[in-house]
Amino acid sequence: MTIRIFNYPISKRLILLVIGDLLIVNGSIFLSAIIRLGFNHGCDYVINNLLSFVLTGLTFIFTFFFMELYDIRKDFKSIGNVMTIAFATASAFIVTTFLFYVTWYLRIGRGVFVINGILVTFFIIGWRILYSYLLEQSMFRQNVLIIGAGWAGKSVLQEINRSKKSGLNVVGFVDDDPLKKGKFVENIPILGDRYTLNNIISQNHVTTVIVAITHEKHADLIKALINCSWNGIDVVDMPTTYEQLTGKIPFKHINNMWMLHIAIGKPKLYSRLIKPILESIIALILFVLLIPVMVVIAIVIKYDSRGRIFYTQERVGKDGKKFTIMKFRTMVENAESLTGAVYAADNDTRITKSGKFLRKWRLDEIPQLLNVIKGDMSLVGPRPEREIFIREFEEKIPFYTQRLLVRPGLTGWAQVKFPYASSIEQTEEKLQYDLYYIKNMSFILDFVVFLKTIRVVLFGKGK
Repeated sequence: MTIRIFNYPISKRLILLVIGDLLIVNGSIFLSAIIRLGFNHGCDYVINNLLSFVLTGLTFIFTFFFMELYDIRKDFKSIGNVMTIAFATASAFIVTTFLFYVTWYLRIGRGVFVINGILVTFFIIGWRILYSYLLEQSMFRQNVLIIGAGWAGKSVLQEINRSKKSGLNVVGFVDDDPLKKGKFVENIPILGDRYTLNNIISQNHVTTVIVAITHEKHADLIKALINCSWNGIDVVDMPTTYEQLTGKIPFKHINNMWMLHIAIGKPKLYSRLIKPILESIIALILFVLLIPVMVVIAIVIKYDSRGRIFYTQERVGKDGKKFTIMKFRTMVENAESLTGAVYAADNDTRITKSGKFLRKWRLDEIPQLLNVIKGDMSLVGPRPEREIFIREFEEKIPFYTQRLLVRPGLTGWAQVKFPYASSIEQTEEKLQYDLYYIKNMSFILDFVVFLKTIRVVLFGKGK
């Protein structure tokens, strides 16, 4: 279902969607040039302006990504998503117009540009609708058999049902519990046990087997699964499928050996060398560029409430090393003097007026660029937590301290996928995203998080 590019798992369906978009955008440009200038002059025009056309295609890809139009679980036939596609297309044209007409070396004639605008809008919408329609057809769906009808099997079934465009069609379960035979899990039948596995696969044209057993697997089952794999059946474990569907690791369905296999197979060059150097340089540039913004924020904080401009606090970083972070103060002075260390809740009365604004746009985090420059933090990674909370979470949440394997981040996969956590249950949810990041940490994933963070900031998705 996925392939790894620079250690980042990318869905084959996503690759198809991106390639389709690029072909549509560049094909529309070529067709526009031919309509406007004729075939021979149109071909020459495209060749002479190749850089402009490549830039146009990339602009569309980034805009669609920014508008979350590469979420392959979406139904692009719905009116809401069609409107989003139209808006994203218009936005991409605004960006390319700006790029073309503020630079002297990038040019596309107005006639070609207008014709292309009309063509690409209709073609992109049509292509996205066709894409969603094709995914619903049986020929493009994989018949899936889940081994294990317990809580792990039920969990992965629920995620498959939520991901209508995953292309997975669950035909049934296999379970050795004789009391379960003939029963149903969420309207999906339990078809038999491990002894009838081969017959079930053959009769139901199964192409993928998901192993959702948390306890030790029987030797006969392992032999049967090996046989399936050698006969062209995809055999995957439940955590891997769950990860591909949701972008998070189901920590309740993994064990220490699973984490060990991840650690052994993890490429180290990017995380240990390239990432720290690259992020320190980027953080320094951002800090210098944002100095005027920080000055304005400091004035607003001082005007809004009494107290310090900055708020410092000890956090726990990589390998349990403690360090001090600095943020713009968003709460009243000495906010924890009466309550002690507690979660920041919705409508928290301790948050100042300016603090609400800063939190919404994530501007209170800007001073932490200094922590990135110093090497205490990364630009992207799990958010650093206080020691008192880590001790609490370590006792209640399995694998929580795995977050300390990497440097904490100014932003992270969990931050762009899930709002602020204010309970144990929400912290568990965020941990699943953090574990996904740790497992798949790469330049591509960091870039994805960075773009999503920009979207969070621009649209005020913070808290």
